[in-house]
Amino acid sequence: CNCEVCTKAKKLGGENIRTRNQILINDDLIVDFPPDSFAHALAHKVDLSDIKHVLFTHSHPDHCHPMEFIYRGKPYAHGMAQEKLNIYGNETVVNLIHTLIAHELTSEAAKTLEFYTVKPYTSFSADGYEITALPAVHTKGEDCLIYLIKQDGKTYLQFNDSGILPSEVYDFLKSRGEKIDAVSFDCTYGYARRGSGRHMGVLDNSDEREKMISHGIVHDGTKYILTHFSHNGALPHSEISEKAAALGFITAFDGFETEL
Repeated sequence: CNCEVCTKAKKLGGENIRTRNQILINDDLIVDFPPDSFAHALAHKVDLSDIKHVLFTHSHPDHCHPMEFIYRGKPYAHGMAQEKLNIYGNETVVNLIHTLIAHELTSEAAKTLEFYTVKPYTSFSADGYEITALPAVHTKGEDCLIYLIKQDGKTYLQFNDSGILPSEVYDFLKSRGEKIDAVSFDCTYGYARRGSGRHMGVLDNSDEREKMISHGIVHDGTKYILTHFSHNGALPHSEISEKAAALGFITAFDGFETEL
């Protein structure tokens, strides 16, 4: 794009250059698989063959680009760290992946892929992770998801690609006695309040944080992280980071890491 924001970002470089959103947890679980996944692996020295689990939030192509999966088997891949890749997503995602890779998927690669259809408000275990799918507010006609991920007493809420959540989601988390240690917010619209729709800005994030506090599902040490930015936010990284920090938010960037 050659809008003012994109032009400025390309000129400034560094943390202003943002690829499509993807979150790696430890070294074996990844949330979403965008077209930039291989570039992420090269830039940040990630062994994609070490991934055991992929959680898909929804079927949009900036989050679901599964063509790399055909390379998991012979004759393409050698020395894979993990024999199997477990893929979780809603019905739309699972059907789309099967359709996209069918014409190139070898029998050897097919043996390495396991698919699981996930519905909102369902929980499942995966190699020490306890994962709960929750409904996102994003695309009509699809069960778009966000994920609550727990391991070793730590809890992370992946809250990207969603607008403002209905109160039932927070009521559900409260009923389970959840205490979230970190939240990753959708901040597509930068320092703004959208109020409705399928994405949010910083001020919407602040509103959602207040709901979390009032429901008692976060604590004094919870980390509130902003990501999933776009040029519609209209601010370079340094400016949005400064404004967000004043409200108690951490502004992520490509390669950002945090520990719980």
